[in-house]
Amino acid sequence: MEPNADRLAEAKIGVKAVFFDLDDTLVLTRAADKAAHKAVMELLSRHEHGFLDRQAIIDTFVKGLINQPWDPNHQIDVTEWRAQIWLRALEAQGVSDIELAREMQHCFDKSRMASFQWAPEAEQIVQKLQLKGIKVGIITNGHPKVQRAKLLACRADEIFNTILVGGEEVHQKPHKSIFLKACELVGVRPEESVMVGDSLKADIQGGINAGYLATVWVNVH
Repeated sequence: MEPNADRLAEAKIGVKAVFFDLDDTLVLTRAADKAAHKAVMELLSRHEHGFLDRQAIIDTFVKGLINQPWDPNHQIDVTEWRAQIWLRALEAQGVSDIELAREMQHCFDKSRMASFQWAPEAEQIVQKLQLKGIKVGIITNGHPKVQRAKLLACRADEIFNTILVGGEEVHQKPHKSIFLKACELVGVRPEESVMVGDSLKADIQGGINAGYLATVWVNVH
């Protein structure tokens, strides 16, 4: 999956903590998304509106999710917000059915969580680092309800020393504050820390902003 644990621990003698991004770094989020999309398409095929262009609905939902994944004013629950995105995707094909949209969101969430799994060797890398006395943590962006569900699905709290969710903090990545807080929580300095992630903007630049010893870009796909 990612950099060798021995290299992370030994390439820089001063490394005392390694922080990881979650989505598409530690866990295969994109693969889980695809499984969830497939489940929603199967749901639609069994519904009375089986004539719908299911792929077009998925594509419209994905675009809406990328554009605004949750209510920016924090007035609408994230699950209901995403059901509304499904509703707009249905309405684009002439169907206005909020109950179906909610059923689709429930199906999406259930299938996605069931499909969440660690990227190859992720757990082994983390465990090797811990055996070397190195603290390990997660710094992830996103809505608290969504990210906490993912973390629960993969039992992250059983493995990592600390976990920070951007949506629970004043600033998300790449702002340096969340990276500095992670260091404080495990008792290390930024210059003793490494950030590992798949986003050049959020993870790599964020680690640089915070003065981390090193940053490591990964591509699990």
